Amino acid sequence: MRCEAIAVVGMGLRFPGAECPRTLWRNLCKGLDATGDIPASRWEMGLLHEPAPDRPGRIRNRRAGLLDDVASVDPQAFRLSRRELRQMDPQHRVLFECAWRALEDAGIPFDTLRGSNTGVFVGINFSDFQRMLARDWAALDGYSLLGTTPSFAANRISHAFDLRGPSTCSSVGCASSTTALHEACRSLMLGEVDCAIAGGVELMLSPDSSIMLSQAGVLSARGQCRTLDAGADGYIRGEGAGLVVLKPLSRVDASDRVYAVIRGSAVNHNGRNEWIMASSVEAQTEVIRQACSRGGVEAESLDYVELHGSAFLKGDAAEAIAIGAVLGGARTAPCRLGAVSNNLGYLGAAAGIAQFIKVCLSLHHRTLPPTIHVDSPNPHIAFGELGLRIQSELEAWPDRGTGAPPRAGVVSTSLGGSNAFVILEASPEFPLTEGIAAPSSGHLLVLSALTPEALRQQSHQVLDFLAETTDPAGRLEDVCFTAMFKRQHHRHRVAVIAGGREGLMRMLKAFIDSPEQTLWVEEGQPTQRVEAARTYLESGRVWREALPGREGRCVSLPVYPFQRQRLWPEWLSPEVVSRAPSLSRPAAAEAPAPHGTAGKDFREGASEAREARLLEFLQEQVAAVLEVEPAGLDARGRTLFELGLNSVALVMLKGRIAQELGVALPTTLLFEHPRLESLAARLRGLLDSQAGAPPEAGEDAALVERISGLSEAQARELIARKLAELSLEEVG
Repeated sequence: MRCEAIAVVGMGLRFPGAECPRTLWRNLCKGLDATGDIPASRWEMGLLHEPAPDRPGRIRNRRAGLLDDVASVDPQAFRLSRRELRQMDPQHRVLFECAWRALEDAGIPFDTLRGSNTGVFVGINFSDFQRMLARDWAALDGYSLLGTTPSFAANRISHAFDLRGPSTCSSVGCASSTTALHEACRSLMLGEVDCAIAGGVELMLSPDSSIMLSQAGVLSARGQCRTLDAGADGYIRGEGAGLVVLKPLSRVDASDRVYAVIRGSAVNHNGRNEWIMASSVEAQTEVIRQACSRGGVEAESLDYVELHGSAFLKGDAAEAIAIGAVLGGARTAPCRLGAVSNNLGYLGAAAGIAQFIKVCLSLHHRTLPPTIHVDSPNPHIAFGELGLRIQSELEAWPDRGTGAPPRAGVVSTSLGGSNAFVILEASPEFPLTEGIAAPSSGHLLVLSALTPEALRQQSHQVLDFLAETTDPAGRLEDVCFTAMFKRQHHRHRVAVIAGGREGLMRMLKAFIDSPEQTLWVEEGQPTQRVEAARTYLESGRVWREALPGREGRCVSLPVYPFQRQRLWPEWLSPEVVSRAPSLSRPAAAEAPAPHGTAGKDFREGASEAREARLLEFLQEQVAAVLEVEPAGLDARGRTLFELGLNSVALVMLKGRIAQELGVALPTTLLFEHPRLESLAARLRGLLDSQAGAPPEAGEDAALVERISGLSEAQARELIARKLAELSLEEVG
């Protein structure tokens, strides 16, 4: 079956030294090595490092490509409690951030995907965090289950954005994320989904997996990935995550920005090889042929192939021989080879998505970045005979003069014998719709965020973007179009209006200096535009009819500035993590329970005063469950679910309230009264009417009886209907 062309319309990433496509591309073009010594804040390498390969329980080198901070996360973005986030695998947290940013980059507001047939396909391998938590059984709770089960890496994204397509994880070792991409393409081709989010993640949280890999003999003693070099002796690990947004090329419209087009993909396995970790030229040759056949692409038309990058002489040679065998000797110019692992470290389950994103950016910019750490070519590869060449310099994409679009391939293999190959092609030109307005004399730029500080930081980012970007990617009409019509709009908003780039920058600077004013207008701007800005600030709605030239093309604006906070099980210190697991650990001191007020205090005085005290009491209890200061909890008009409380946290909250008030409460009470104001009024009524027992008559009794007889699935459905009736937002 021939594959339908699939467009790559958005990407979100966190790789060593880069949190956005623009930074990654700049680093690759400069030939930067983003790896370094593993810091003491991660592991105490004095306890772990041993160059001798046969020393049990030790790691062969000190270097890796690491993210800046994997212990922190933005609770506002997740809308989850700190308690739950602390027990969540940072791999899941980082993937969620990548999904958020990939959708933004694709110009898809979150609201437009709710209930849609969108699939999530994730590659994941190690589960370091789960093993770390399991060092102490007393540290395991319900959140540990939700936070460390590998399938939740995809399921969490589907749940948060209300996506109804398949939500799956592939775990085939180092080819996991490329296999996830293949599964996403297949699901799109079969019509199972209309849109797909695909990629993978791997984080180095525990030394366990590095010890295993070191003992398996795959880590470099030299401390560098040197794919294609004669000195290649294995790899150093890297970590990161990446997700891309895919949709059929036939569904792309003129406002979409397409990085590249997937023409074909295939996966296979080595079968019974000489041993399970040995590479197979035969299997790799076959997977390339299958991908070319399914995409209707002649293999010799590939200009470039991104290698898997495990940096072994024989492994690199096997990939090169397979590529040369399929491409044949009829080419007029050699096929270029490169490897992003030399820049980032070897990213394991996320290696394929890192390779894929690099090639997408190369095709988008029509430029090939250099392959670093190649001083002398691998002697096992006959480059000339195979028609291959190492891409050693930054240069424009080669023009074969045939009129054919630039094409490239991505190779993935794994220690377990899985192979994958993806064929990418440069995006065709999509002309803008007829009637688009010429450059305007005035521009309305809107920005939004979940918190005031995030909005101010985002304004800084866009100000810098406008100052640095004057090429077509920064065309003002497209910047304003993307910000207004291609982004999710959050509760904190700002609008600036000016005649040109310099004016917009002045208005943004004014807002940054005085963030209490959220509308900034350059003198002489039309009333209609100002009114559109006021409407946006008040409601978050955009007024297309009020804006001339309201069509444009999606551009990559600065990524959302997550306000990360450290949420990590502090007993898992670098020293504890860097030592062999012990039978026990010192007991952690429990935080003192917040001071509550006895129930009798709420039965005395006027109704309004008692209800006000109950509201204050509830705010304290919710803050305790969420582990925040009561004064910093903004609960006005927001539901318990919007504050980050899920079913597990609601049980905790109900128990605290019942104990402090001395009353028995049905859990259904919190679903029936999910806002604190309503809950305070209901509790006052309960305290007025009886001394402890909840009402078991009428509607409440019927509801309790009905819920008690429901299966778990039916109960979830009932709760979902209740939330739908309340029109609650899960994200945004």
